[in-house]
Amino acid sequence: MKTLAFVLGVCIVAVGTFGILVPSTLPWVDRIFVSSGTVGFYVVAGVRLALALILISVASASRLPRAIQVLGYAILLLGIITALMGLLAVKQGNAAIEWWLHLGPGIWRFAWALILVLGAFIAYACAPKRRSA
Repeated sequence: MKTLAFVLGVCIVAVGTFGILVPSTLPWVDRIFVSSGTVGFYVVAGVRLALALILISVASASRLPRAIQVLGYAILLLGIITALMGLLAVKQGNAAIEWWLHLGPGIWRFAWALILVLGAFIAYACAPKRRSA
């Protein structure tokens, strides 16, 4: 399971890197979720909940158990909020996404950079131990 968390961290780094290099992908992705209505919110919520449960379960075996556990619970909370947004406040959620899209590529790159840092942290904390020679 720890290896899965490491691989997810590396994938998050790849997504963040791609987003920094091509920031116009953020509006494209956001528009897919806005156009899909509540389904988009539920997909994002499901991904967040799955990542959170993986992080919480591997926290004790990671290099930084307390930090990974706190991060897992924070992502769990975000997943629950996203699911509730899809259930109760789709219009407000879509309006927030539209507002975000008007901020421009500089802010988008910053957001992608935060995603990259998050992935790097997860990958570092859950990396397999090196074998000594």
